[in-house]
Amino acid sequence: MLRECYRYQVEQRGHEFKPDEATEDHIARAARWLLGASTKPGLFLYGEPGNGKTTLARSIVQLIGTLYYSALSTERKEVTVIPASALTEAARGEKQDLLNRLKGEELLYIDDVGTEPASIKVWGNEVSPLVDLLYHRYDRQLFTVITSNLIGDEDIAKRYGLRIADRFIEMFDLIGFENPSYRPRLTRLPPP
Repeated sequence: MLRECYRYQVEQRGHEFKPDEATEDHIARAARWLLGASTKPGLFLYGEPGNGKTTLARSIVQLIGTLYYSALSTERKEVTVIPASALTEAARGEKQDLLNRLKGEELLYIDDVGTEPASIKVWGNEVSPLVDLLYHRYDRQLFTVITSNLIGDEDIAKRYGLRIADRFIEMFDLIGFENPSYRPRLTRLPPP
């Protein structure tokens, strides 16, 4: 089913789904994680831009929504989706309650980690909204899916600190995307 959700996500963007070995492997590994092959509550999809991380994460969100909104389920669940860049605003003033809500969400997907400022000033204090959120979710072992162009624990440690990088290893199953971008490349910009 996850593969069909992936196909749907690709086609929703007006592209043809052309499965290759890398995509099939990523889907299979994510499906095994969803089925409980891992005891880790998180899934970290990382790699260069354009190679299917967000598409796979959206497919997971779609699958969970489909399963929990079907006649097969009496429960209603959905994955809360937030771009990492929105965490900065959530940490400020009036939106602080949003960040607190995200800490307790049963199912959370954070897209494009690394695009947000690593830390910000709030009322004169230096805070790191993503790190604070992940510490909370780590302590409670909550379902968390993350996509990022940060490559491995060295990039995480450099940006957020060694402590959170260490927790990434314990909290997340890691799926590295080493395949090239699926996005078409411009060989030459059009004239102005």
